[in-house]
Amino acid sequence: MSNEDNQKKPFSLRSRLVVMAVILLTISLGLVGFALDAAFQRSSEAGLRSRMESIVYLVLAAAEVGDDGSLVIDEDTGDPRLRQPGSGFYASVSGATERWRSVSSVGVNLPEPVQIQTGESEFSPTSDETGFYYTFRYGVSWELPQGRMLPVTVTILVDPRELQPELSAFRAGLTRSLGLTGLILVMAQLLLLTLGLRPLRRITEDITGIESGGMERLEGNYPVELEPLKRNLNHLLETEQANQTRYRNALDSLAHSLKTPLSVILSSLPADGSPRAQAMEHAVTDMQHLIATRLQRAAASARSSNAPALDVKTQVERLVLSLQRVYSQKLINIDVMIDPELAFYGEQRDFLELAGNLLDNACKYGDGQVRLSAHALDAGDPRAGIRLQVDDNGPGMAAEQREQLLKRGVRGDERVEGHGLGLAIVMEIISAYHGEISIGQAELGGASLKVTLKTR
Repeated sequence: MSNEDNQKKPFSLRSRLVVMAVILLTISLGLVGFALDAAFQRSSEAGLRSRMESIVYLVLAAAEVGDDGSLVIDEDTGDPRLRQPGSGFYASVSGATERWRSVSSVGVNLPEPVQIQTGESEFSPTSDETGFYYTFRYGVSWELPQGRMLPVTVTILVDPRELQPELSAFRAGLTRSLGLTGLILVMAQLLLLTLGLRPLRRITEDITGIESGGMERLEGNYPVELEPLKRNLNHLLETEQANQTRYRNALDSLAHSLKTPLSVILSSLPADGSPRAQAMEHAVTDMQHLIATRLQRAAASARSSNAPALDVKTQVERLVLSLQRVYSQKLINIDVMIDPELAFYGEQRDFLELAGNLLDNACKYGDGQVRLSAHALDAGDPRAGIRLQVDDNGPGMAAEQREQLLKRGVRGDERVEGHGLGLAIVMEIISAYHGEISIGQAELGGASLKVTLKTR
């Protein structure tokens, strides 16, 4: 498998934009969710502080201080949670010598009370070996006879699990809301991308139409941003077509201008069979052959990059009919195995020259049985090129002949014995299409020629 086959196909522009949009939406909605959750938790804690402060006032309202400084607090403070053991709400009042705890703290290991200054209050989470609690402290003083003061601190502890139902309900609702919002935004983004990228899809389809030969230029109106691209592509196509026409005309003119003088020289040679006349005849013949091969190479190298699709099977079947008439005395049987949908995006003349010479050699040097198969180089890209294989049941080619034919740098007119101008032309066309050729042993017993032509 080639490196090109191993390479993963890149993401489309639409896929990249969708992935980036989803990532940005996920991050944005995550940050929004985190901020809302933190704000709601602060709001819940602020509400909890207000409730704890109201419990302090209930405890103070239920407290009485004797003249001797004794502290007496009615167990019925007005909040039933302070009378229920393990309720999660705990109250304590502590002074220099006096200490009181609510009934709810019975059997619960709570932090030791901390004294604060009179008139001060503080709210904070408290964590120690006893556990984690929200703590609210409030410092007050009672005035005793003879001007004495009795400072005490009222402490309210609340289990954090009291906030969990409220936080869980909010987080569940927030998750659903943000999830639905994210889904709506992703769908809206997909819709915007679909509408926004529609001109790109249209120009892609038009370029595909040009590649397939159905169109010659980009037509219609495109957005302002794509108009320069349309204009430049059309200019490039027109320039290439004009260059192709001029090049072909120049080649045809050259061929015609050289053909007549060479024919005159050849006809003017004496027919006495002298060595000099034979040498001149061979020189003129070599010149004609050299001109033919070089013109063939130039024409092939000037192939158009947007050549229309050529029906491979139809062209091969026409060649087969012609060859069967030429070799009718040999009763040649030619099997063709080609997908009817296979197309060649190159010059028709190049394909006919190549396939015709391969089949002609197989018919000429085979023993009556020839097989031709063809398929695309890349099933996902019809314009990538094609691979042809021609097998025969003849004597085949010797190893030294194969090596000489495939040797790098061997010119097309340096012919391998037994295979003349046909394979020379084949090599010229393969070189022009940056293709490859290999020669091996066919299943039929003769030679097997495998040729690849790249059209992209």
